[in-house]
Amino acid sequence: MPCYSCCSCECLKAPLDFDAAVEAETRLPWRLHDVCHSNIGWYTDRAICDQHLLNKWIPKGTLGVYVLWHKNDYCEVHNMFHMRALYVGKGQIGKRLLAHWKGKDFSEEGLVYWTFLEIPNRQAKYCEQLLLDTYRAPLNKSESNGELLLCAHFTQTEVD
Repeated sequence: MPCYSCCSCECLKAPLDFDAAVEAETRLPWRLHDVCHSNIGWYTDRAICDQHLLNKWIPKGTLGVYVLWHKNDYCEVHNMFHMRALYVGKGQIGKRLLAHWKGKDFSEEGLVYWTFLEIPNRQAKYCEQLLLDTYRAPLNKSESNGELLLCAHFTQTEVD
């Protein structure tokens, strides 16, 4: 039974489609949990605060894949926050996140979380494309052909 009315996710049950594809198509060691729960940070919409801490949180030149998240619910049964993916991308993490902070309107969300997995560019390309083929990300305008919602569940420690 879903914990949230906005999607079909269940707490603590990882989506298997992504991991099954990685296992079948590659010998890469990372899985969806690594993408969703590595290097968690946040920033607020520019209208709330005109500063960010990206340059302090992310070493210059860090490459990989990242996800922007919105915290949109809380599961009291499991004491976890429901996070809905807004955008999936790859590249130089600090530069890409800064470009999103400067160029996207996050006034509706207010607070945007991000996660990133530091991996080589070739792996990041594969990971980004597999995410977009598997999941819908509302702010990805092109190549977001997936049918599933990408959701994760964060602990209080992860959102602090």
